[in-house]
Amino acid sequence: MFFTVLVGLAALGGGLGSTAGFGASSPADFTHTHLNRVEGGSCAESSYGQVRDYLAAHPCTSLTRVLYDASDGTGTARVAVAWVTMPDAGQAAELKALVDRHGTGNITELTKDGIRFTGLRYASGIDGTTIVLAQAERAPGSTLADPVLKAAATEATTLAR
Repeated sequence: MFFTVLVGLAALGGGLGSTAGFGASSPADFTHTHLNRVEGGSCAESSYGQVRDYLAAHPCTSLTRVLYDASDGTGTARVAVAWVTMPDAGQAAELKALVDRHGTGNITELTKDGIRFTGLRYASGIDGTTIVLAQAERAPGSTLADPVLKAAATEATTLAR
C-alpha cells in the first residue's frame, strides 16, 4: 500500500516523550510503504519492561501495530507504530507518561530485516483514551540523519489507524 502525506514545519521540535497530537505535522514529505499490520491481542503480552507490568494491571481495550517504510527521496526510515486504547483517559495519560520515559519499555515493535528499535527517535500522541507510539530507525542501506528519522516518528503520530 502506497500513500503520500504532505506535512508542514509545525512539529520538528520535541525530544524523547514528544507530545505531538494526532493532528501534528512534521518537516518533510514522506511516501509510505506498508510492511506489516497486526490488530488485537493482549497489550501486556505485546509489551515489555515496566510498560508490560502496567498493562498487566490495567488492560487495554484495543491494540493495533503497524510497520512501514517512510521515504523522503534521500533515504528510508523504518517506522513502528502502535495505537493503544485504554478504558479511560486517565489510564491513557498514565500509560503515555510511563512510555515517554526512556528505558521503561514499550509495546513490542513489529520488525523486519533484524532492525532493533532503540527508542532514540521516538514520538507519541494522545487523543482521549488512545495513545499512539512511534519509533523510527534507518532502513537497510539508508543514511538518513537523526532529525529526519525523528520527523518520520513524529509524523507517524498523525497517521490514521
